[in-house]
Amino acid sequence: MIEGKTPIDSPSYDPGSMPASSLLSQKAVLYRRPWFLITVAVIVVVAVSVIVDLPHPITKVEDATAQNASMKQINTDIGPCVFAVKEAFSFYEQKVSGRLSTSNLAQVPSLLVGDQTACSFTSGSIYDLTNNIQVLDTKAGKNIDHMLSVVVLWSTSDALAAIEDIQYLFSHPGDSKKLQNLAKEEALLTTDRTLALNYVAQAERTLGLKLKQPIMPVLPQLSGT
Repeated sequence: MIEGKTPIDSPSYDPGSMPASSLLSQKAVLYRRPWFLITVAVIVVVAVSVIVDLPHPITKVEDATAQNASMKQINTDIGPCVFAVKEAFSFYEQKVSGRLSTSNLAQVPSLLVGDQTACSFTSGSIYDLTNNIQVLDTKAGKNIDHMLSVVVLWSTSDALAAIEDIQYLFSHPGDSKKLQNLAKEEALLTTDRTLALNYVAQAERTLGLKLKQPIMPVLPQLSGT
């Protein structure tokens, strides 16, 4: 420091004295920083997810459309079992009435094994029926979900047991115990079919609209049961 001279102060930082172009360039650099871009992206994603998750009223038409989509999937999944139980009943009636030829009779046991598989949990369709159907949870949907439970019971318990009884009766014709058991399974098939239809009817009353029906057939009463 020179004696008698005051020190020259360092110039202070004054944003107002900076050229506009310099300030804009600094702001632009901020917007390009990775942490800033990531923060903005996270905020946008969270905001969108909150908006999407907000509850919104569903119309009866939308509800019916969703329930019909579930019914279509249910019918697709029980289709193989429906065919199987109808086939098993037909084989039994043809055998009892003597309408099966020797060659056809020889093929029936293996066909009945296939029918049994179609209504068991080893079937891909039954697996899909019990694991992959998500029913829209509305008042009508609760009835469709109850119907789904009955359809699973109809397939994997009633129909399967009836097919197994028919398998046994092919090897042991006229077995009284199996005939009694088959009669019980026939009654359960009818009862559970009616219950499933009632659940659909309740859903229809809630919506005031018609829905698809489950493809659960009316099965004939078998001879001797």
